[in-house]
Amino acid sequence: MTGWYLGALAFSFAGVVTIDARWKVALFARERRARAFTVVVTLVGAAGFLAWDAVAISRGFFGRGESPAMLGIEVAPHLPVEELVFVTFLSYLTLVVFAGALRLLGQDGSPTPEVRS
Repeated sequence: MTGWYLGALAFSFAGVVTIDARWKVALFARERRARAFTVVVTLVGAAGFLAWDAVAISRGFFGRGESPAMLGIEVAPHLPVEELVFVTFLSYLTLVVFAGALRLLGQDGSPTPEVRS
């Protein structure tokens, strides 16, 4: 089934966006500065991962394997389109988890949410 990996990434990305929207920890934060910071950090993180991929590809460490789960579209030799989505997702996920952890620990300046049992 072609493209299911990209679909799984999109589904996971949507889940993290939903968590962020619910708890307002990164992109959906109330402060405009926090939203801009989220976009910049996500893009810089993705660019860093892509640079890492480029070095690894140029040295022969990474290569694109054949899989029916992938679309088969490459944005560069041995760099499938799914990798762009994955590194962006990974950067955003890391930021949401980090910001959420700071909130739970009460170190982000906002009130600590109540834990209901």
